[in-house]
Amino acid sequence: MIDLDKELLELFNKERMIAFFDFQVLQSNTDSYSGLCKISQPKSGSRQSQYVSLLFLIDAPDDTAWQQVDTYAGRLDWNAFQRELADVVTVLPIPHLHKSSGIYFKEVDIYLNNRVSIAKRYVMNQLYPAISKIMGLKGGEIFFWDDIPESKKELQGFTTEKELPRSIVETIKSFFGR
Repeated sequence: MIDLDKELLELFNKERMIAFFDFQVLQSNTDSYSGLCKISQPKSGSRQSQYVSLLFLIDAPDDTAWQQVDTYAGRLDWNAFQRELADVVTVLPIPHLHKSSGIYFKEVDIYLNNRVSIAKRYVMNQLYPAISKIMGLKGGEIFFWDDIPESKKELQGFTTEKELPRSIVETIKSFFGR
């Protein structure tokens, strides 16, 4: 039997984070979701296909919120990335397997032809606008991993003695001083 959680963890270990941003999705007057999107690519030297991996972490503090977010994610047309981005070969949304810790996880891998250079310009000018349009979200500032000081990457100076903000997005914003 295949251990999907183990396989996913091994895949994460083969990826390099490029950037992340927080976002908010307003569905109606009552439904609003906030979350974080992590953008990764295969680590250099990998001989696998070229792709970007989008990992969405969306606050879902209870079963009702989790179900609402799952319904929202299920209605999205992930294949729209093929229409929005010229160099997309295929889009692979990965099913969310279980509920966990008040956060809804959704991964979408976007496979690209080898002509694309996955650089800041591509993320800012093509990928980020496509994500915003397809998901109907309002994205925050994009933070590029290479721009974050090494001390922040290594979690130096981060204390858990402070009262942590209530959502994953607020926690990460607080950590990076935003």
